Amino acid sequence: MTEFEEELETKQYSLKDTKLLKGFLPYIKPYLKHFIFILLLDIVVDTLFTVEPVVVSRLLNNLQQFSDGLMTQSEVLNSVILLMSIDASMMIVASLGAYLVNMGLKKIGSYIIRDFRNDMFKHVYSLSLSQLRDLPIGSYVTRITNDTQNLSSFFSDVLPQLLRAILTLLIILVTTFVMEGLYGFIFLSFLPVVFLLSYFFRKKAKKYYRMEKKSISKMNSFLSESFQGVKVTKTYNREEKKNQEFEVCNDRIYHSFLKSQDLFAIFYPMMYLLQMVCIIIILAFAVPKVALGVMLVGDLNMLYSYSTQFFSPIQTITQLLNNLQSIISSGERTQAIMDMKPEITSGEDSVNVPAFKGKIEFRNVSFAYEKDNYVLKDVSFIIKPGETAAFVGATGAGKSTIISLISRTYEVNAGQVLIDDIDIRDYSLTCLRRNVGVMLQDVFLFSGTIEENISLGDEKLTSKEIEDGAKEVGADTFITRLPKSYQEKVTERGENFSAGQRQLISFARTLVYKPSLVLLDEATANIDTETENIIQKSLERMRSIGTMVIVAHRLSTIKNANVIFVVSHGSIIESGTHQELLKQHGTYYNLYRLQNMENDAKLIKE
Repeated sequence: MTEFEEELETKQYSLKDTKLLKGFLPYIKPYLKHFIFILLLDIVVDTLFTVEPVVVSRLLNNLQQFSDGLMTQSEVLNSVILLMSIDASMMIVASLGAYLVNMGLKKIGSYIIRDFRNDMFKHVYSLSLSQLRDLPIGSYVTRITNDTQNLSSFFSDVLPQLLRAILTLLIILVTTFVMEGLYGFIFLSFLPVVFLLSYFFRKKAKKYYRMEKKSISKMNSFLSESFQGVKVTKTYNREEKKNQEFEVCNDRIYHSFLKSQDLFAIFYPMMYLLQMVCIIIILAFAVPKVALGVMLVGDLNMLYSYSTQFFSPIQTITQLLNNLQSIISSGERTQAIMDMKPEITSGEDSVNVPAFKGKIEFRNVSFAYEKDNYVLKDVSFIIKPGETAAFVGATGAGKSTIISLISRTYEVNAGQVLIDDIDIRDYSLTCLRRNVGVMLQDVFLFSGTIEENISLGDEKLTSKEIEDGAKEVGADTFITRLPKSYQEKVTERGENFSAGQRQLISFARTLVYKPSLVLLDEATANIDTETENIIQKSLERMRSIGTMVIVAHRLSTIKNANVIFVVSHGSIIESGTHQELLKQHGTYYNLYRLQNMENDAKLIKE
């Protein structure tokens, strides 16, 4: 587990339940009127179901009075018809109301979670790459899908059932106190015992549900990584090792789930035992009274019904506490993500310009991915508008980091990055990203069509603009040969195309938005010679667009750059044109020789 994961876990476990509820209030507010109406309807429904034993007790009492000669046949017949009609009407109305309540709550719960999930996805996308990489992707997926779905049950099931159970308890207590005061005290005496037990088991269950959620998140992260690297696993015959690792993840979920279930396997029988004790005490007091004629059979039936009903909502509450712990754990995990503040944002008075002139300047820039482990150290340079600048050096020297800082993918730790003499932090992110086109070595294509991957779903771009962008970089040479041309399907990550073809689609994607600055990060590293020649020609045409910054291992691709910077251990140690650097016989000269270009070097020396 990373340091960030540990910090996030500590933070989410420290969240109070009131904080979690407060976080959901903005999502409840749009549906609050409907929610209150449904809860009031639920109160009516629950009241009808709960007072039904009173109607039945009156019916039985009248029948007993008739058998004792205290009521005439016509009187008892009329009372039976009336009470049965009332009972039937109550049950019909209550059943219809229960249907409306259940449907309404499920819809509202779905609406709330839909809105929350949308906002959560937007929030996660607003985080910086460094924040996103601090947590495994599988963990984000689990929180956005599983945890939010779990939260939905709070509004559709847990909350209404909890209110219903509390209301039932209150109605039973009030009714028994009004009609038979002694038995009301008997019911009431069991409540402290029940809630003390519930509190104890709730604390224990919370711990196990946290373990379970954490284990599920780890499994999702493992699965995400395993499927992405399945080619490597099969190539090196490591399937058995992966199977073993999966079994370890699966066992963690199994054991944490088993512990919570073992806990409630003890809890539920204890609740049932308390219910039996209550019934026995009620019957011990009531049966002798019936035998002595002090109490009617209908009243005894009502007390017996309420003694069983009294523990039913209590058992419901304890079961809901079981579900509630799982929901609280999900709430902690989602709220911890929502509380994360994006590291890279647009300022309040951010600058918006239609296009950049193209001047790029680094002033004493230092940057570290990890604390005190600096990748760039006090770097300064200037690239003039319209120039093509290249950065070369050994792997890990800091070249790609420079590209990331220009596009503000990461924030500098010290110094300034300026475009057109304005700190990039003063530009709005929309303006910066619109005017800076980035081409990466690791191209990502989305499932869809080639046209959709070039436009990225931007409906403002016409088919002609997309095709012109593809022609500009030479991508049309293979696209037009495909059966469906620009409508050809792209499988997951673009696996049905070669590395070179994916790169050309990426180039077209960048150019179609007409950026002022173009950044290429090892864009020609993994392609064949034929595709490299196509890209080299397109790069020459692209130089007319504006300023271009290239990071490259193949020095042949940057020979014509206006200025070349040699980066070593986070610092710029040489700069100049291709010819100037070769004459210096320094690091660039050695890199050039290592790429089997000794003959050109000798000519320069002579």
